[in-house]
Amino acid sequence: MRMLESRFSLPDAWPQDRAPVLGALLYGASPEAFAVEERGAPPPAVIEGAHHWALWVEKRGLSTAVVASALARWAGCAAGAVGFAGQKDRYAVTGQWFTVPRSVADPEPALPEGEGWRALRLYPAAKKWRRGDHAGNGFRLQLAGVPLEGSALEAALPAVQARLLAPIANYFGPQRFGVGAGNLDAVQRWLATGSLPRGVPRSFLFSAARAYLFNRLLAARIARFGLVVHADDHCDENGVPTAPLWGRGRSASRGALAELEGSVLEPYGDLCHALEHAGLRQDRRALWIHPEAVHCEAAAPQQLLLCFQLPRGSFATAVLAALGPATWRPAEAA
Repeated sequence: MRMLESRFSLPDAWPQDRAPVLGALLYGASPEAFAVEERGAPPPAVIEGAHHWALWVEKRGLSTAVVASALARWAGCAAGAVGFAGQKDRYAVTGQWFTVPRSVADPEPALPEGEGWRALRLYPAAKKWRRGDHAGNGFRLQLAGVPLEGSALEAALPAVQARLLAPIANYFGPQRFGVGAGNLDAVQRWLATGSLPRGVPRSFLFSAARAYLFNRLLAARIARFGLVVHADDHCDENGVPTAPLWGRGRSASRGALAELEGSVLEPYGDLCHALEHAGLRQDRRALWIHPEAVHCEAAAPQQLLLCFQLPRGSFATAVLAALGPATWRPAEAA
């Protein structure tokens, strides 16, 4: 079979608007070194109106989809009936909410668990937990490979803190594109054949395609205008400029930003057209984020402990990339 020439290559690092403050760092050397906790919870319901169980689940080294399938078997329901607010990192220790259907007559069940996961809390909930229902995520990251130690590392902490308090480019992280950018390979096959490839969920395929176009737009924006408000910007409710997540509908971009958008997307006209006809509606995404509850400390020689919170849909890997060259080293490759 003829190999397709990829049009969707990922750079080693997406452009940043500021110089790095660290020369290098490693992350993900073990699941415990990348801890994520979902913020926000399904509101508890009175027993009479509760049609679901909400379960707080901790998992290690597993994808959200694997745990959702296990909960479906435990609850005796279809996999699609299990609710969750978002996909959490696989190579990590994470905590997040799931919901499963319940019978009002059922007594409260024992907390389920399996290899690599366990439910720690359970209470009645009125509705299925859906994508985006959470407030955001909290991160606790242990970073290694920092080319500083002792007093030099301590002296670098104020610069790290200041960088995290400045606007950070809201790139989609490498997780969105799959292992080895495999989801982008699937996008390439989709455009070449006109058919959705097997083995890749539609949601993963479309999300990767829209994320790739957004990252290209953000990179061009940084190169041309930086991360400051422009007179032609379309801003969100927080006053932060936005760019499109492509789909059907008219772009809200105007003036110089519309011209920039057109020049960036012109080579990807076939992909834009495919997304428009795949039933996706155009949306907007903030171009930068401000991490909250930021804390950093020297944990050991050449190691940094970093804690912060991000709004839903934003990536901790984008934050790390703003600090300096970041290398992902999952546990099985360490």
